[in-house]
Amino acid sequence: MQTSKPILTSLVWLYLACLVAATLLMYALGDRWWPATLLLFGPRWILGLPLLPLLPLALFRRRFLLLPLGLSLVIFLWPLLGWNVVLGSPRAASGASVRVLSCNTKDGHIDRDALAELITSLSVDVVALQELPKWFALPILPGWHAYRQHGVAIYSRYPLEPGKRVWTAHPPHLRKRLSALSAVIDAPQGRFAFVAVHLPSARYGLQNVVSRDMGVDPAKAGVLTDETSGREAASRQVLSLVESTPLPTIVAGDFNMPRQSRIFRDVWGTLDDAFAQTATGYGWTFHDEFRGLPVPLSIDHVMTRNGATPQNFMVGPDIYSDHRPIIADVALPPVE
Repeated sequence: MQTSKPILTSLVWLYLACLVAATLLMYALGDRWWPATLLLFGPRWILGLPLLPLLPLALFRRRFLLLPLGLSLVIFLWPLLGWNVVLGSPRAASGASVRVLSCNTKDGHIDRDALAELITSLSVDVVALQELPKWFALPILPGWHAYRQHGVAIYSRYPLEPGKRVWTAHPPHLRKRLSALSAVIDAPQGRFAFVAVHLPSARYGLQNVVSRDMGVDPAKAGVLTDETSGREAASRQVLSLVESTPLPTIVAGDFNMPRQSRIFRDVWGTLDDAFAQTATGYGWTFHDEFRGLPVPLSIDHVMTRNGATPQNFMVGPDIYSDHRPIIADVALPPVE
């Protein structure tokens, strides 16, 4: 018993140091250095597993170690996994609001009736869909307006005017794919720009670096590095489209990057994030497996600018896609 106490103490402090290092690595070098990018998009929950034996051991053998373990738990749950806390109420807005919904349909393999029911029951005004096959038809209310192009779509209760598009590379596809579709929507709440996005994924590069037996192949890290550069360039191209309009603007869709991503913070950090400003929790929108391990991530977002102000954000139910629908209310500047 006595000899195990120094070992336990060392393990607890080593674990705290490792969590701090992993968190700093992810925030500082995620999307910059491939090991940090693996951590950013990987099953980060694994790093919390040592708490399961360490907490009861500390409780029954060295209770003062509960202090560093408590700090470890806070680091794990908050900055590492990405718990969001909102202090106070959302920014006040004097204009009327619109409700938007976005969902990646997983090539149409979702419960379309469940999606239509969600749109109807929540009185959604504008819908952005990604990975939309040509055969996909959304059974929503008659009279809605639609703008569909190459797997991305905007549906609106109100008249819309189709706008510009952005095409970028989405490895491993050789041809460029649609990354953003824009429209101007003429709503009673006010006229605003809406941009539906589907940015490139890091999946191809990650699968090259990590083999099927969970071995890491640094020789293939260049694929992930090149893909990361392409993802940043795609984000900047879409941001240029977003910034090209003076109208209040709502951007919604599958960004394929979590909030801890350097690209997300550097490129999209000037916009208002509906989840970050109005919601508490993790906001996980993506649930999949990577090499057999479950990976929850928050990679679908609603962003605003030019006076459009987020009022709330929620993650919808499972409708048989690897992405959950996201819903946000956005206040528009008052109509003059």
